[in-house]
Amino acid sequence: MKFLRDMDLYKAIVLLSFVVLPLGAWWSQHLDEQIAACNKAIHEATRPGGLLERIGGLQRKVEVVVQNSRITTDATKQHGPYFEGQLIASGASSTSDFSIGVQKVEPVVSSTASRQKADDYVVDVTWGRDYHVKLDFVYAVLFNCESSARAAGDNSGRTSIWKLRELQLVNATDERLIQTSKTPPPELADQWSIKQMKFARREPRKGT
Repeated sequence: MKFLRDMDLYKAIVLLSFVVLPLGAWWSQHLDEQIAACNKAIHEATRPGGLLERIGGLQRKVEVVVQNSRITTDATKQHGPYFEGQLIASGASSTSDFSIGVQKVEPVVSSTASRQKADDYVVDVTWGRDYHVKLDFVYAVLFNCESSARAAGDNSGRTSIWKLRELQLVNATDERLIQTSKTPPPELADQWSIKQMKFARREPRKGT
């Protein structure tokens, strides 16, 4: 008790420093450790192949999945606008050059050992009787209609929702010669009439 009676301001400061200084040292060391951990995290995140780069890569993959999901939905549920867009992109002058039929359902059975039942959805693309095209145009139509309709999440370009089911071409020069009963020339012009063009997609039948 005599110690407390003899306590003055200076003694109190000295006594308090014995308690505060170790706490301050511990707190300073703790802050240094947190700062070092933050600097390490920043370095790991910003280095090549780090977290930020990996997060950016995952974000691009998610965007691809969303985009492909939208493409798949447009190509199946709204097949008319989908085919119209692809045919115009291939070089068709206007939508009056062709007409898109409805999706006709054809039951099929898989040829594999599972014998799984499925439905083929077939779309008939009808072209004008006097609409003549070059083979390059036909190739563009087939490529665009197939490669632009991929399954959701598939960015490889290998899986296509729509596949060519039937294609029938008649050379426009040969067709005119047949009608006039004339002998065809040695070489035919690169002018073709599209008599048949059908695309189909297959969906497994649920519950079978």
